[in-house]
Amino acid sequence: MKKFLLAAACAAVALTGCATPTTGTTTANGNGTVGTAAAIGGNVLKMAVDNQCRTELNANNAFRAIALTMTAEQQDALETKVCGCVSEKALQNVSAVELAQAAVDANARTQIVANTVAKTLTACYSEFVGK
Repeated sequence: MKKFLLAAACAAVALTGCATPTTGTTTANGNGTVGTAAAIGGNVLKMAVDNQCRTELNANNAFRAIALTMTAEQQDALETKVCGCVSEKALQNVSAVELAQAAVDANARTQIVANTVAKTLTACYSEFVGK
């Protein structure tokens, strides 16, 4: 998992390194360092939240019971819907400062991911399974 997160962080840095930041603090030379760090942190956090969500979802007894009645494709589709919801809500519940911390500090990222998944997994699960 550490290699996955490292690869994800590298990919996020490579993909957002040339992007022009639209938010955050702008320095005298026009660089939005806080905005760029938050964007990188957002990408890294989103991938980490999705991974943590899938792990927790598959460990959930209620989900495992429902999954027994589904094909592999149906189970994967449900996981994708639920964890996509969790990933989107995660970014809404995390500040720019936390996103910047997630980009550079693995311990902070782990804590932010755990808190965010705990707050949003049940709501998203109920949204898609409760229908």
